Amino acid sequence: MIKDVYKKRQLKFSDLSDLKGKLYNKISILRVLLFLIFFGLGFWWINSGEYQLLGGVILVFPLVFGIVVKKHNRVKFDRDQLRFMSEINRHEIDRMNGKLHAFDEGVEFQDEAHPYSNDLDIFGRNSLFQLVSRAVTPSGRETLAKWLLNGTADKEILKRQQAGQELAAKMDWRQQFQALGMHDYDIKRDYEKLNAWLNESGIDHNVNIIKAVALLLPIVTLTFLILKLTIGISIYFFFGMLAVNGLVLKRFADQVKVITDDTNDNVGLLKSYSRLIAHIEKSTFTSGYLIKRQEHFLSNGFSASRAISKLQRLLDFLNSRANMLYAIIDLALLMDIHLVLGANKWRRENASHVSRWFEAIGDFEAVNSLASFSQANPTYAYPQLVIADYHYQANDLGHPLIFSVERITNNFSLIGRGQVAIITGSNMSGKSTFLRTLGINAALAFAGGPCCALEISLSNFDVFTGMRTQDNLEEHVSSFYAELKRIKQLLDIVEGGNRPVFFLLDEILKGTNSKDRHLGSASLVKQLSNENGFGLVSTHDLELGELSNAMDKVVNYSFNSQITGDEINFDYKLYAGICRSFNASKLMENMGIKITDA
Repeated sequence: MIKDVYKKRQLKFSDLSDLKGKLYNKISILRVLLFLIFFGLGFWWINSGEYQLLGGVILVFPLVFGIVVKKHNRVKFDRDQLRFMSEINRHEIDRMNGKLHAFDEGVEFQDEAHPYSNDLDIFGRNSLFQLVSRAVTPSGRETLAKWLLNGTADKEILKRQQAGQELAAKMDWRQQFQALGMHDYDIKRDYEKLNAWLNESGIDHNVNIIKAVALLLPIVTLTFLILKLTIGISIYFFFGMLAVNGLVLKRFADQVKVITDDTNDNVGLLKSYSRLIAHIEKSTFTSGYLIKRQEHFLSNGFSASRAISKLQRLLDFLNSRANMLYAIIDLALLMDIHLVLGANKWRRENASHVSRWFEAIGDFEAVNSLASFSQANPTYAYPQLVIADYHYQANDLGHPLIFSVERITNNFSLIGRGQVAIITGSNMSGKSTFLRTLGINAALAFAGGPCCALEISLSNFDVFTGMRTQDNLEEHVSSFYAELKRIKQLLDIVEGGNRPVFFLLDEILKGTNSKDRHLGSASLVKQLSNENGFGLVSTHDLELGELSNAMDKVVNYSFNSQITGDEINFDYKLYAGICRSFNASKLMENMGIKITDA
């Protein structure tokens, strides 16, 4: 079982991470010892007058210490990478057990006016986004959200399917890719501010003069320092140059502040993008979808990961300006100006490509999410896309957000323009869940992912739902009027749109009296049967099912319950025909209401 594979990988990577952690601690002790040895020897040689030995140590120590620090950082990265790999497998197990509360809800993508996202739990708690998303960058999250919210052409869906199937077979690649983006995941990010800075013009005049000044002034400054140490000229020449350098740096202070303010929160994000792109660059793919996006990063020896890494290092230096050592070096060598010039040069050369790089990363993360979702659910089927419009057919169709041991599946078929399935059923029998099952699987299918079904075939259509209409006290809108507005939105789409619409309406017109409800519901069904759509309408109004006697385009399905003593039993299975079982009185009686004959 795939769950056993995840458990073994979780333990394996956890053990390897612990080993790396022990090595990390040992190197930490070594760093402290090196410092103590350096200062101890330095103090000893100063007191004993061994200045040559002291000078040698001063020259050698930074090199040795730098090597140790580099090794320390590498071990830390490897330790964290292994820990993230272990977490990823633990998260896969949590998803399979229906534990989604700790995962990204994607709440910023929620839109109550969207045709279906609110009703189908695409975002929020216990949502499809939590179940599917393995994205760790803003680009990946936005791309996956866009795919779940918007349909696309059949060719694009098929390309995503092929790419997802390729990555589904590459568990190590997928999990390494995801883990590489997790190292800086908790660091504050402001993607929009970074993007705005990348598209600013920066320094675009007198660049050659600024370069010359940034080169010549440090040379003069260092020359005066050397002359002071060698032939004993006045130290004030050196201090005078430092003062001049300070005035020049003040001239560029605003430029430095703009860059640091706009990029300070995004150095970690750039590191993530650089690692993810490097992982893509060194990989080999077979699907055209992935190959095309890989080409965005590699061309004629150019590497996007190296370019982004260069920018990240420049910004890292600028964002370390609070360091006292940097301030001293800056005053002597005009580091701020060199870094500003470097950052602006990078921006001129690469800014036009960055949006394409980030978009390609988003596509990779979205495919990676769907591929991981597919491997975690090996019984799920990729949908077959049919050419004919108005087609929805599935065998053993279930709701992916219902834990597998509790999930009940059903067969369903609705084919043809204007076809309307009337779903009747007793309270809590499964009508609403079934409508959501149809809708959420369609959203998965059109995103390019597998569906919770043994077999499923769909035409390409837009999904529209009317389920959770609520009142709005601030806008003085009742729940009934809110539902009417939602129905008006549907009618505008099916009457004026070019694409077929698959509609899912739950307990329509429930906010009015039974006579008006029946009249309005029957009229709406008749109107929808003549428009550019097909779909389902659930209702408690059994008389609405009688429309099938007069209309060829109306079919009846139902969910039923059985009452045994004080217990109400549901099988959540879909049956042909109108519902013939009722449980409202028994439910009220179980709640303490004494039911009497009128």
